[in-house]
Amino acid sequence: MLKLFLWLRYLRKRRIVLLSIAAVALSCALMIVVDSLFTGYIKALKESAIADMGDVFLWSYRTAIPKYEALLDRIEQLDGVEGAAPFGYGGGLLYLETGDVREVAIQCIDPERDSKFTDWPEALLRQKGADGQLNFEVPDYPDAGGCWLGINVAAEPNEQTDEYDLAEARELTGKMVLLTTQNFAGKRKVVKLRVSDICHTRTYMGDKTLYLPLKDLGEATLRDDQMQLRCGTKIKLKEGIDADLMKGVIRKVWLQFAGEELGWDAEGAAKVWVGTEQENQGDWYTELHKQMGILLLIFGVICSVAILLIFCIFYMIVMTKQKDIAIIKSCGATRNSAAYIFLGFGAVVGIVGCGTGIIMGYIVTKNINIIEEWVRIVFGMKLWRSSSYMLNAIPNHVNWAGVLPIVLIAIGGCCLGALIPAIVAGRVEPVKILRYE
Repeated sequence: MLKLFLWLRYLRKRRIVLLSIAAVALSCALMIVVDSLFTGYIKALKESAIADMGDVFLWSYRTAIPKYEALLDRIEQLDGVEGAAPFGYGGGLLYLETGDVREVAIQCIDPERDSKFTDWPEALLRQKGADGQLNFEVPDYPDAGGCWLGINVAAEPNEQTDEYDLAEARELTGKMVLLTTQNFAGKRKVVKLRVSDICHTRTYMGDKTLYLPLKDLGEATLRDDQMQLRCGTKIKLKEGIDADLMKGVIRKVWLQFAGEELGWDAEGAAKVWVGTEQENQGDWYTELHKQMGILLLIFGVICSVAILLIFCIFYMIVMTKQKDIAIIKSCGATRNSAAYIFLGFGAVVGIVGCGTGIIMGYIVTKNINIIEEWVRIVFGMKLWRSSSYMLNAIPNHVNWAGVLPIVLIAIGGCCLGALIPAIVAGRVEPVKILRYE
């Protein structure tokens, strides 16, 4: 009880202690913001990759996969699988108007199945919020071949705000465009399309892609009709399901399907590769985590100045409060009890500072995009560009899993800073201090 009384008294009376609390709060908030933004960025990149390729995917390099709808149904029945969808990739040149030819990625999708990977009702401008089935039909042109055009293909973002004029982009709906593709033999083909909708996926690659219905894959890429089945299959897993474990299960389902439904031998079935998103992008994520670790280490070293500040403040308190310490010890307090007063006070400072830092870190992280916009308005600097970071907005979710280690390290640092002053307080000799009192 005496220790608690002294802790509260020092917090109220020694205003300089507020400086150490502020240092801990700022350090804790800085580490939380850096950890949350970097972790959120990596997570957003993973979600973008999963939307393109899935957690687990099947890809055939040489052999067409007939009856792929039946295969998708089998996969979706597995425990741990949230959805499965076919996809096909390609590339080409898109002619918009005289002098405006752009390189585009081509992705052929089944909108209904693919909605489990990308929130298409929110991404499409014309069909935004649609309750019915999404389609590639072109308004006023029922017989025309339709496509969804990524907004970065349809328009350029504002240099200052990095935002698109959605109304202007939407005016392209119904416009005819020419898509030029080339097959493996080098033969070109030009396909006339009309823009059915503009999609704003808020990811770098998603907004630079031209989307076609899966049935048009053969025509768009100069492949024969059966080659439309030579698309990949992407599988999205439920939260917390291990992708490596499910990869083995899905491979067994594929081999069984290939033998029973398709009559393929083991050699033919082996030509279809089953892989995970982590295998495809794992090295990149590893490097990003290394960079995050280095950044947190650098900021951690900078924030360690708070430990030195606590040491100086607490040492000064011990030197100026030797009379109080001597009185306490003369009343029967042991050396350890006197030391624990200041060691515990350091922990209190850490707890109060960390609590304040968590609140500050939460506010800054949640409003990081607003802060970035104010920096642009006041200083004329655009800190975040989608073309550089592959995301339209800065991820603003707090990484609560990283908050606890930061808080524990901060409180431990405060106790470390108070350790030497606590030892000095424990060695105070009451006789020497009070002999002239």
